[in-house]
Amino acid sequence: MSSIGIYRAVSENKKVSNTLFKPYPTMRPPGNVPYIVDNLWEWKRPDEFPNRRFSAFASPTPELAIEAVGGNSNVYKVEFNGVIKKTGLCQVVPSNKIRNPEDSKFHPECKVLKKLLIKKLGHNWFGKDISEKQKIASLWMPCLKKEEVEVLFQSAEELRRIRDEIYDSIQYWNDVVLFENTDNVPDHKGELFFEYLNGYYLRPL
Repeated sequence: MSSIGIYRAVSENKKVSNTLFKPYPTMRPPGNVPYIVDNLWEWKRPDEFPNRRFSAFASPTPELAIEAVGGNSNVYKVEFNGVIKKTGLCQVVPSNKIRNPEDSKFHPECKVLKKLLIKKLGHNWFGKDISEKQKIASLWMPCLKKEEVEVLFQSAEELRRIRDEIYDSIQYWNDVVLFENTDNVPDHKGELFFEYLNGYYLRPL
């Protein structure tokens, strides 16, 4: 196995040499995690952790980077432009409940939180008028801010009743660790994500 680091794979047709990848100006919805789960994770995200909607994602080995993107791609090592902020890097780490930490889409909460929320809401809200239904259904919208999620849980009776139970059930951030040294990635398998205010380069191996 190659040395552990921060790697990204891109299509072999894409030219990335000397390209400074700058932060996106707006949030990006997840492509592999349900919107409702992403919103709940953001709701409970500690302030010191990077925001997944503004983050780039990477792998700790070249092999996993290729696997994440698929064939016909080249692997590069991430080189940050300048100093990355102290809270900019984190990694999903394996545990007894996480068998596949390579991608957050495999995290058990992607299924568990959806089922729990629907179960606790029950069926009574189905008969509400459209304005009341919209308050609950809005949780399934992409890229809600944590403040917006809190407002929704306070604005609908059905959500207010289960607010604390749902919040306490979110454990995703207990499975994520922060680290500062790019040459000392904690785990050889877990998904990496990071905010990059000053941008980053992709350097050939």
